[in-house]
This record gives sequence, C-alpha cells and structure tokens, in this order.
Amino acid sequence: MPAEKITPNLFRFESGCAVYVVRHGDRAIAIDLGDGTWVAELSSLGVTRLDGVFLTHHHADQCSAPPGWRSHPAARDTLVHAPAGEQAFLDPERARAATSPGAHLGIGCPASYSVPQAGMPGVLFDMAGFSDLFWGTRRIRFISTPGHSAAACSVLVDVDGLQALFVGDAAHAGARIWQPWHLEWDHWTAGGALAAREGIERIRGIAADLLCASHGPVERGRRANARRLALLSARLDAFCRAKGPMTSGPLQDGYIEPLDARSAYHRYTENLYQFGMNGYLLRSRSGEALVVDPAEADLPSLRQLLAETGLHPSIVAVTHYHADHCDGAAALRAEGARLVLHPWVAEPLRDVRATKAPWLPLGDIRPDQTWPETGEWRWQEYTFRVAPFPGQTLWHCVFGARIDGRIVAFMGDTFQPASRWNGTGGFCAYNRSLFRDGFSRSARLLLDWSPDWLAAGHGTVARFEPARFRQVIRWARRAERAVREICPAGSLERDYYAWGAGGRRSLYQMDRRLATTLPLPG
Repeated sequence: MPAEKITPNLFRFESGCAVYVVRHGDRAIAIDLGDGTWVAELSSLGVTRLDGVFLTHHHADQCSAPPGWRSHPAARDTLVHAPAGEQAFLDPERARAATSPGAHLGIGCPASYSVPQAGMPGVLFDMAGFSDLFWGTRRIRFISTPGHSAAACSVLVDVDGLQALFVGDAAHAGARIWQPWHLEWDHWTAGGALAAREGIERIRGIAADLLCASHGPVERGRRANARRLALLSARLDAFCRAKGPMTSGPLQDGYIEPLDARSAYHRYTENLYQFGMNGYLLRSRSGEALVVDPAEADLPSLRQLLAETGLHPSIVAVTHYHADHCDGAAALRAEGARLVLHPWVAEPLRDVRATKAPWLPLGDIRPDQTWPETGEWRWQEYTFRVAPFPGQTLWHCVFGARIDGRIVAFMGDTFQPASRWNGTGGFCAYNRSLFRDGFSRSARLLLDWSPDWLAAGHGTVARFEPARFRQVIRWARRAERAVREICPAGSLERDYYAWGAGGRRSLYQMDRRLATTLPLPG
C-alpha cells in the first residue's frame, strides 16, 4: 500500500479511511488509524517512531485496526488521542454493549451508527475543541466540528510551510458530506446538521492550504477551500430547512373539538373515540370494537374506555411499526382480539432483531391476518380503503372509512398539524423516509381520497385541508434536492439510504421495489 505524497513531509494512506502521516525527521504522528495496515509502511518513509495517533472521531472506519498494529517497532509506544466525549463509543465495555444483538430495540436513532465493536483500549481523551497539544515544540490545534459525531474534532497542523486541516468526516470533496445519515441524531430534527453547519463555519475562517478529509481527495488552495466550505455551509443550511416546516402561509391546524373530553379518552362522534397517546377505538353496532394503534402505555386508558362503554375489542389494526403504535397488541391478542396488519407494516415486525430501524418493539409481532397492499377491507358495517402511506417511515399504511357520516382516515405519523413537529413525524434515512416516493405519494393519495377528517397519531384529529398537501408535494421536492446535494455521488440510494448495506443488498433497492407497487393516484 504505497503512500500518496501530499508535501515533502505529509503522506496519505488509503487504509479503511484516509490516514495522514506527518513526518518530522525519523518521527511522525498520524491523523486517524483506519485499519492499521499502513503502519508497516512507516519504514519506507524513514520513520522509526510513531509518537501519536490523533483520532478525529470514533467511527469504526477511523479506528478498526486490530491490537496487533502496536507490535510494529515504530508503534510500540504510540499514544492514541481522541476527542473528549468519545469515551461512550471507544470504551471497550460500552462499545460491546452498544453493538450487542438487540441493542437497537426500543430506542430511536442510536447515539452512533458506527461504533467499533471492540472499542479501543488505552485511548487518551484529551482533544477538546479550541485547545491544542504539543508534539515536541510543534503545536497541534483542535477545532470542534461535530456532525458525524457530537464530539468530533478537526486537527490543524503546520507542515512544510502550509496549514493542513484534517477534517475527518466534517467535510467531503466537492462541498458534500460522506455518509450524510450520520447527521441525523434523531428521527426528525436538524440537531446534528445544525451542529455540523456550525462546525463548518468554525473552520471556514481558517486559512487552510490543504483540506484533508477521511474520504475523498485532498483539496488545495486557501481561497478555493474557503469557497468550498462556504458552499457546504449553505448546503447544510438547506438540509436544516428541509427538516423544518413542511408548509407555510395562513393555514390553520384545523383541529376537531371532541364531543366529550376526559382524562383517559375523547369521543369525537357517536362511535369514534381517541384514547391515551396514540390509540383510537371504533365501535360497531354489534358491540364489538376495532382498536387502532394500541401502545402498551395507553392500555390503562383503553381499559377505562372499555369499562365505561361495555365494548369488547375484536380487531386490532396498526398504522406503522413504531412501538408506541403497536406494542400493546400482544396484550389485546391474549384477551381474544385478532391482529390485522398491512403487509408493509408487518415486514419489519416479523423479526425485530434482524431489522435495523428506530422505535422497534422489544419482541416480534406477527398478524393473524394481512390486508391487501391496496384495496378494501370490511369489518362489521364498515368498509375501509387501505393503502401504503410511506413518509415518516417506509413501513406505514393508511386506512379510512365512512364513520357517522364522515370519511375518516387513520394515518399514523406521516403527517401532523403544523403546530405538531413541523407538520410531520419527521424524516431520516434510518427510518427509511422517502420523499417523492413517500411523502409526496402519500399527500397525493390523500388528495385523491379527499377525507373529511384526519385521525393522526398522538391524539391529533383535524380537518383535511387540500392546500396543505399540495404544499407538502412541493416541500418533498425541495427536501429531496437538499439531501441529494450533500451526497458525494449525488445519489440518495448510494449515499443516503445505504447506511445498512455493508455488503448486503442495498436497503434502498428494497424500498424502491415496495414504493413503486402502488401507482400514483389521480
């Protein structure tokens, strides 16, 4: 693995990630460790002692070297430095816990998408933003550039009369972001992207002759690098705005006032109730009840509603796979109810330990019956229209029926009133959120169905306003463009949805197959 010579004393190795070696006489330091194979090439550079390795952040590709890398004579006394705050992912015991089977269940987006499985022992967590350390008499400076990791730092070193800025994954060639899903610290806000933009603003004012990223070529020229970073800052700003409101202008929430509001449940029509945080109950003339989206935490509210109405739940239906919409189903099935699921919703629940996604329940959930992907389903006197409803997540559906003279669509979390989470349950790659094939498709479906009421998750029952969903279609185009523009290859499939590919079939290929099974309505 020959080194690329950047300057007379700066070298770059492709070693799982780009590893940079700064030489001074027969001694050297390195920025990032990668897979460690480059250590064997130090002698070809005339280096007999590696004094230190400075990790820009904790990701597995930055520090995947097996312990044997220290057996090289030049590396036996090497100190490994890392940003303060990366202990949570590099401490071996904590790293093993974070990567153990099933560790992803019951939580949202993980604190890191790339924890080294064995961690990394013997690390000094002494790199802090706006601080420095000395290598002999040479000052090594650190700048906080979060994004891929909340604690990530860039490293600034003077070498051969030039300022070399080692940015890790804070920036990628062409004013883009390597594996941009790392900026999604949760499933709906722009918190990680806002932090990343702030980090780019910090380094934009540095006269960086060389911009050295963990992936992609070295970029040269002070003015050119300043322009690149300014463009990246603008692109991150557009990404952050996409995470904001889906609609604008004088559109009211349109909340429906219940006929009766109690602490445990609300009644909206003679036969439609909303209980707890997420659940709905539909009563039939037979005295049986259909329960929608039962969360385990909502079951006490449901039991109070059942006790006061004398109803018995015979059917449970679920809008999407998130635990707060389905983890009460097992208890209701044990009491005699049957579980019916849309096939897209059933997909991730079949084997939750094998599904990597946010907010999964702790155990598998399998239906007694599945709906058609799109079509009709009848229960008692009600005929429901059923369809996929991707947006917040791919694994989502919508179903609607005429209830007490009004067409009501049960639509989970893909859309919300504007005052609730910017009008949506949010988007992120880990949640398999699609734009034109997701939010836009689902908005068009609602425009085609034209329901009277939208019974969304988290207790929001509102009037259907067509103008809102025409705006959603325009937002989806803008949001997809904003995400695409920070992708290195300009490809959502290759750069944004491929977080879990890892040698397996691209998750986005599966998503595209499913998302195109339903023709656009209208």
